[in-house]
Amino acid sequence: MPATLIESDRLPSREQGGRKVQKGEIYMKIQRPLRSMTASLGVGLLLLAPSLPAQNGQPSSPLIGYEVVGQVLNSSAQQSLQYGYLNFVRGLDRITTSAGAAVSESTALFTFFNDTATERVINNGPIRVVDRTGTGAIYLGSGNATFANPDTFRVGTPVQTFSLRHQVVIDTSTGYFTTTFEITITSVQTFQIDGKPHRLGHRGSAYRLNVSGKLAAPAPPSAYIAGAADGGGDIIENE
Repeated sequence: MPATLIESDRLPSREQGGRKVQKGEIYMKIQRPLRSMTASLGVGLLLLAPSLPAQNGQPSSPLIGYEVVGQVLNSSAQQSLQYGYLNFVRGLDRITTSAGAAVSESTALFTFFNDTATERVINNGPIRVVDRTGTGAIYLGSGNATFANPDTFRVGTPVQTFSLRHQVVIDTSTGYFTTTFEITITSVQTFQIDGKPHRLGHRGSAYRLNVSGKLAAPAPPSAYIAGAADGGGDIIENE
């Protein structure tokens, strides 16, 4: 709601304790508490700054939107593929090819496939940082994906496509790492499960996917990963 002045913003002189108080004196008395309030608000804003809004201006939801299990294939120093399946999707009663089936790469209805290019690598003692950008998609399929063939994870209908940026932070002494994905949805397609229509998010919305992983030796795969996406941008909604 826009600010509205209830009274005039002029500061008239008035009597106080038998003495006429001048306009400037009242102004100085008001300014002191205002400065104190401004300083307090500044501290509050600094404390709130890490709570980043989603791209559509709404706060990112603390709820998990979906979870993933997957693998990584670094086919070269410049290219990295990430692929796997969704083992949980908020708002869906069924995410497997048949009701009651245990979710795995061979039974999951939803799979994902990302193709990314390395922008830079930074070494900081035992820590290695890798920045990549690229594209990806979530597919609705009929199951039967296998980690022995990464291409099987991009079979089906792309119900969400996106551009992405991610940062990988690797502990080279152990091989464990974390990756933060910044995902921006470029298209969505309505789909049905058990006669109910759904849509994975909104075009133009952004959200984060955080994964943990362990480098594999020998490759392939290059690494094993698992993680969860936040619920910002209404990752799943009924039509």
